[in-house]
Amino acid sequence: MATTVVKSANSTAPGQYLGYGLQDVRLCRHLLTASKGCVVSLEYVDDTAIHRPDGEMMLEQSKSAVSASNPVTDSSVELWKCFANWASLCADGEVKPAMTRFRLYVCPKKDGPLVQRLHAASDIDEAKAILTTIAKKITPSTKLKGCNPKITEFLGAGEDICTQIILNFRLVMSDDPLEPIREVLRLHVLDDALDDFCAHAIGMAKNRIAALIRAKQKPAIDADRFRQDLRGFIRKHGALGLLMPTTGKPTLEEVDATLSSSPIFVQQLVRVKMPTEHVVRAVSDYLRSTADQTLWAADGRIVEESLDELHDTLEAHFQITRDEIEELHGAHDAETRGRQVYRRCVSHQAPLQGLSVPGYFIPGSFNMLADAMRVGWHPNFADFFPGE
Repeated sequence: MATTVVKSANSTAPGQYLGYGLQDVRLCRHLLTASKGCVVSLEYVDDTAIHRPDGEMMLEQSKSAVSASNPVTDSSVELWKCFANWASLCADGEVKPAMTRFRLYVCPKKDGPLVQRLHAASDIDEAKAILTTIAKKITPSTKLKGCNPKITEFLGAGEDICTQIILNFRLVMSDDPLEPIREVLRLHVLDDALDDFCAHAIGMAKNRIAALIRAKQKPAIDADRFRQDLRGFIRKHGALGLLMPTTGKPTLEEVDATLSSSPIFVQQLVRVKMPTEHVVRAVSDYLRSTADQTLWAADGRIVEESLDELHDTLEAHFQITRDEIEELHGAHDAETRGRQVYRRCVSHQAPLQGLSVPGYFIPGSFNMLADAMRVGWHPNFADFFPGE
């Protein structure tokens, strides 16, 4: 039996994965391809796992081999750590070996004679012969060296468990882990937006797992629901062209760090007495928009001139809005008028280079302009930062 090898696409450099880790990419891939009724977990039973309604499971360990190291050599600690972990799960009764498929995913492709034998084993006699070969690697003088402690852990689970793991084991290797995701999405979105939607799908999976972990819930996602939600997103944005987010929501620590540094856009909001929750949201929008603008330009998805045009358009919208508020609501105090201007501005939406942008992007861009003192919420904002 030949090792399962997924052909690579030339457009993706190994290890980049659109800014996401290998486990996040594999999580997304399993969510898109798992059969109906399955749930996919991350770092719960294994790196990733597919849980079928009938109780069967697929456990997968994923190994990045972009450096000089090879995780599938005969003496690889990483290889035998996988088998030791699987054997421990079986011995402890957490999984049933006869109802579990064991997968080692390696990117990019690497060579390993023994792992190929493990992959190809198709009957009990072959599995037992491999166990004999493995056991011969351990001698009294070497049992504590290198990978041998992990081999000992694996063999310690007993012949029945070890042979079943070998029979249900498969090695999967690929030069481009994104291609299975692209294959699913390619039928639904334009080619020039394919990687954008690919990144969105991966980020969507990662963010949902992160939300479950924060809520102290099982880190597992219903694959049917995930695909349904992704289809809805694609129907909404696929034909329009959308610049996809390059990062998820910032952490509370990142938001707190920005607030502590008291940038001008935060001071502007404080000056008009914006509620704390609005200031926190503004910081999040600002951080994400700043990252998007930098990465979109670096990747060539937009030209920097289009950002200048957008900022000019937003500044013009601000001036019109401020004039209108001053004319219609001049009787209100300055802070109230400033809050009205801010809310009207951040509720505005505009495309960038003819493409739709994420909902946080325009609010974040307004706060970038506020940080540069091109716009301001208090009627006399320029008086408060004379040195800027």
